[in-house]
Amino acid sequence: MSGDPLRYSALVRDLFARLPGAQALAPGRGTIVSGEAMALDRGAWVRFEALIDQGRVVECVFRTWGCPHVLAASAWACAELQGLAVDAADTINARRLAEALDAPAGKMGRLLVVEDAMHALFAEARAVQLR
Repeated sequence: MSGDPLRYSALVRDLFARLPGAQALAPGRGTIVSGEAMALDRGAWVRFEALIDQGRVVECVFRTWGCPHVLAASAWACAELQGLAVDAADTINARRLAEALDAPAGKMGRLLVVEDAMHALFAEARAVQLR
């Protein structure tokens, strides 16, 4: 991780420019679940929605407010969550996001908000499976 909070890696610049997954989720087969987290004092709010079918993420989208790193992390996480089993949710965390995006250490608090939103998403998905 670099120390310059204004330096953006090529991946952050690309994801920020395109923001794949920044949309609403259309109903489809399976169950739609959501997870949200915020730390307004850190300048971050993240909401993930996922279409879950047979215990796996079929599609994932997000709505995010924050800096380019938070937006890029949300887009990257959505792509990584596709096809992931609900029980494997803990494989994506703030440290992995920071490494993938080459985010500076000063962004870790904001990336933890992304992680918290993913945890909330998968907690809801597990709760739905138990019903």
